[in-house]
Amino acid sequence: MGAQRNTEQRIMAAAEKLFLEKGYILSTTTLIAKEAGVTHAMLHYYFRTKEQIFIKVLNKNLEELISSLRPVMVYQRPVWETLKEGIEMLFDFLNTHRQLAGLIYDVISYNPQLLEAYIQGLGGLKNKMFERHREMLEDEIRSGRINPISMEQIVYDIVTMNMAVFMSMTAMKNMIGFSSEKREEFIARQKSEIVSKIHYRLYGKLY
Repeated sequence: MGAQRNTEQRIMAAAEKLFLEKGYILSTTTLIAKEAGVTHAMLHYYFRTKEQIFIKVLNKNLEELISSLRPVMVYQRPVWETLKEGIEMLFDFLNTHRQLAGLIYDVISYNPQLLEAYIQGLGGLKNKMFERHREMLEDEIRSGRINPISMEQIVYDIVTMNMAVFMSMTAMKNMIGFSSEKREEFIARQKSEIVSKIHYRLYGKLY
């Protein structure tokens, strides 16, 4: 059992490395098997399709993200305090896993059905994490303390703003000619920019 687990982990590690370096389309099961040091037949013994491996890799990263967010998503904390820390933690996670945003964009471009099916499968988890915070958000709106906005919209805004920073870095580097130092300074500023924009959307003033 231990040997099987070790082989599966080697395949997943190889797949994640290739997905991040080459993108989803160019990372064939043949290349993954070679990188993992297993035969093509053995890879298919553990994972029937490349899509299954990709889902496993996404799950691994999602579990890491949720683990970092869980201490923030505490019921009855002030809404803005939760949102601000959530924005910053998501940003820091993507900053640590910079190639992940590009990989997700790659899949959206070439196999959007795969990502859509994955997101739909998260319905129960998503509802469990956000339902109480939806109630808190709606209480804030009813009290007039924040501008009207749906939970879906604010989550969408936070995720897309954060993802966009890292998806666009290659293009920005080529267009503007960022040095490594300037690029890091720019990235660091974007976290506070996103926090300010979300705060403005909710409260009508920059944070």
